[in-house]
Amino acid sequence: MTEILGIDDLHLSFRGYSGTVEVLHGISLHIARGERVALVGESGSGKSVTARIVLGLLQELRSARIRGALRFEGQDLNAMSRRQRHALRGTRMSMIFQDPTSSLNPVFTIGTQFAEVLRRGEPKLSNAACLERATRLLDDVSIPDPGRVLAAYPFQLSGGMNQRVVIAMALANEPSLLIADEPGTALDVTVQAQTLSLMRRLVEDHRTAVLFISHNLGVVREFADRLYVIYRGNIVEEGRTRSVFDHPRHPYTRALMQAVPRITGGGIPDIDDRSDDFLAPRETHEATA
Repeated sequence: MTEILGIDDLHLSFRGYSGTVEVLHGISLHIARGERVALVGESGSGKSVTARIVLGLLQELRSARIRGALRFEGQDLNAMSRRQRHALRGTRMSMIFQDPTSSLNPVFTIGTQFAEVLRRGEPKLSNAACLERATRLLDDVSIPDPGRVLAAYPFQLSGGMNQRVVIAMALANEPSLLIADEPGTALDVTVQAQTLSLMRRLVEDHRTAVLFISHNLGVVREFADRLYVIYRGNIVEEGRTRSVFDHPRHPYTRALMQAVPRITGGGIPDIDDRSDDFLAPRETHEATA
């Protein structure tokens, strides 16, 4: 299968007043065309900073120190200029953030913001063409009365409606890679399920590769083909989703699964972060396919 994203031995640290803080310790992951891959871990484990490195956002911070191989569609992202990386965002790669209302500008209508996104791919697109394509894209994400939504401001729409708008915008220029960072956290369970089902259908139609970032294992189990488990900036386990769920090998993976809320019994186990069992800085446990 054609590789869309390749990350090898990625390290990240931040230089501050008190010294250097290491955040990522040589992580590696790969995503093929049309594949849905999840990056799973608790808050602070390094999920979102990995996504921002792929997008080229952290490279613009003077305090960030990044090293490792980054490939996108066969191109070396490290060799690209700031302008070249910027040109990829919103065109060949897109991102869905966890809070849709904070992703949209409240002082511009949805139609105005949609036109800006579409012109990232085709700068000379006319207003009429933008309106026509935006209407079609909103219809694809099952939004009734797209004309009303395009004339509305984000604060006039529900969270679920805004999330659908953001998904439509992210897929507007048919990117090769879609990064979804907790794309249902701000939504209720029913709307979240509808959103994920919609996103699955759309990425299958467009053969888009997805890096799905989440701490919700229930959602990951339903959505992802493969998953990587990240803990304290280390990939501690990877494999096919069903294999990892059926036979988790690393203690941290097992603890994550035991922490999933259940209707009866159990509860959330105590996790001692100092336990040697959890600290496997450079060891990856591959699940049996």
